[in-house]
Amino acid sequence: MTPIEIKLPALYPAQHAALYADARYIVVEGSTKSGKTQGCIVWQMGHVLGSVGVHWWIAPVYAQAKIAFRRVLKLLPRAAVARSAETTLEIELVNGSFWQFKSAEKPDNLYGEDVRSIVFDEASRAREESFIAARSTLTATGGPMCLIGNVRGRHNFHYKLARKAQAGEPGYHFARLTAYDAVDGGVISLAEVEDAKAIYPDHVFRELYM
Repeated sequence: MTPIEIKLPALYPAQHAALYADARYIVVEGSTKSGKTQGCIVWQMGHVLGSVGVHWWIAPVYAQAKIAFRRVLKLLPRAAVARSAETTLEIELVNGSFWQFKSAEKPDNLYGEDVRSIVFDEASRAREESFIAARSTLTATGGPMCLIGNVRGRHNFHYKLARKAQAGEPGYHFARLTAYDAVDGGVISLAEVEDAKAIYPDHVFRELYM
């Protein structure tokens, strides 16, 4: 097969450090617009290209999964795509991998497949049952999972896993990306962050941006 060149966006240092670690479970608490989605697309692209099989991107609702699907299609050159279907949010690559974008709305729909890598987007806004189902699909492959989201209360599986990772649990990696990390990385402007800080109540600003 002729090699295909794929030009991926560069990650800023804090973004790269948050996502690339020698751990099976990468748990990131991140600011809105800090590049969580973009970074995870780059992270999972490596797995999709390097480990032929089924790979899942999971978001709380269909509309959010569709955003990631469209972003990935924009990054992939046509020569790399054997087939894509917006109705099912699936991309088949020429290397034989299937990149599927799933909704977490119905946990029972997430059982059954053997999946090689998972990104769980906006994980703090999804139900724990969806995480349980998604994790079961990695049993046969031993594949990695990256979970990203804002801090949204303490009664969700993302928050619990983040605390486990932060405490140094073997196999886990924890990272936090704030809006100021994104400013330093050139992703958003300081003026935009300060404007949000002035408008939002403190607890809302801290949840979304810190």
